[in-house]
Amino acid sequence: MDIKPVKKYKSPKYPIKQAVRNNPELLKLVPERWKKSLYVNAALSSLLIFTLTSCREGEVSGKSQTEKNALVAPVFDHANGRGSFGCMSISPPSFLSEEEAFQVIQEEGKKFGISFEKEGLNIENVSIPETKYFLKPEEQVEGNKSYKDNGGVIDSSKTGDLKLDGYDSVKKIGYEFVSREDYDNWKVEEGIYSSVQDFDFLSTANLLRDGLLKNNGEASIGVFYNPMVNLSREELRIEDEDRDWEALDAKVKSMGEDELRKQVKDFLEWLKAQGIM
Repeated sequence: MDIKPVKKYKSPKYPIKQAVRNNPELLKLVPERWKKSLYVNAALSSLLIFTLTSCREGEVSGKSQTEKNALVAPVFDHANGRGSFGCMSISPPSFLSEEEAFQVIQEEGKKFGISFEKEGLNIENVSIPETKYFLKPEEQVEGNKSYKDNGGVIDSSKTGDLKLDGYDSVKKIGYEFVSREDYDNWKVEEGIYSSVQDFDFLSTANLLRDGLLKNNGEASIGVFYNPMVNLSREELRIEDEDRDWEALDAKVKSMGEDELRKQVKDFLEWLKAQGIM
């Protein structure tokens, strides 16, 4: 089942739970005819006691408010996060640096009252993806043409510590952006050497998210990834020898930032839907 945030809803006309907690006398405002009923008075008395004693200090079913809010969001898919870099690449993908990603994520977070600090939370013993540079199958055969069928996705992990790229210690909301730096740091030896490197940030992000689900008890976390957008042959105008490579690179980077911004917006709306903000 897909989780979709409720963007708008009408405020109820009756007092909400927090209003009753702050002013328990509201429960005494009942119709006159109800006051004459012994059963109604007993029910209202029980409700008053339950309201004043249950869920106090943010406790829900034995869990603290922090534990209740310690969730890991799904990875929101905007751009396929795949690409190649090397001598054969006609349109080299744009890699957003962690600093560039931080600026985008911080801008969107502030719209929701979230202020991320860099490297604010360290999570120990997390399943971290083992990344690979050579994902394309060496041979395409009929009926077996997908990356997945040929082992062309990031699908293995190792245990290690993860320091989140951004964290709001007040709201206990953090994020990890799967960057090229991360991809380099997490790579495993493949025994293959080539002038072309393949990248799969989306499956890496999903695998990291699965690892965080098993070992996160303190923060609500979003996992974002490098979109890896690139231009088509038509957009590149291959026949144009005077094309402006700097302008094209800036265009691709701007497109990547737009796709990352969509990921962040979905995460923030998801937080609202979970009642975390």
